[in-house]
Amino acid sequence: MLFVLAFCLLAGAAGSMVYAYLIDRQETVNRIKIVENKTHIEEEFDPPADPGPGSVIKKKPCIVNDSVIPVYVRVRVVFSNLDAQAQCEPIKIKDSWKTGEDGYYYYQKQLQPGQRTDTVFDNIVIKNTVKKEDLVPFDILVYEESVQSEGFSSPEEAFARL
Repeated sequence: MLFVLAFCLLAGAAGSMVYAYLIDRQETVNRIKIVENKTHIEEEFDPPADPGPGSVIKKKPCIVNDSVIPVYVRVRVVFSNLDAQAQCEPIKIKDSWKTGEDGYYYYQKQLQPGQRTDTVFDNIVIKNTVKKEDLVPFDILVYEESVQSEGFSSPEEAFARL
């Protein structure tokens, strides 16, 4: 009888431990908030009526952060054709933009929500040595990209991970 009682107690204790092990659980809720990384280009542009040699054309592009998160920004500035690029002085990129090895210019600060970058450049200058009759019409294309800045120490690092 003592043996049966000890067996029942042991079985009950073991059974309750197995039952506790099987019903024990821990729950963790991971919430991930998805936000859109959104930026756009704004610029002051004052095209001259009749450009000629030595003309200074006012063009001041900058990038605006329309997202709710801080971002890093890079831009590429390209002439529409090589003849046009040859007839203009080299574009003077502002100091707050760093030239990358990939041809992009990287804004060296995090761009906070609602803020705008410094202008990339202020103007385009047609060389004095070009004859008026040799001028070719052109466009200057400013292309921009942005990436969230969280988790990265520099814009170059952030864009290298893309």
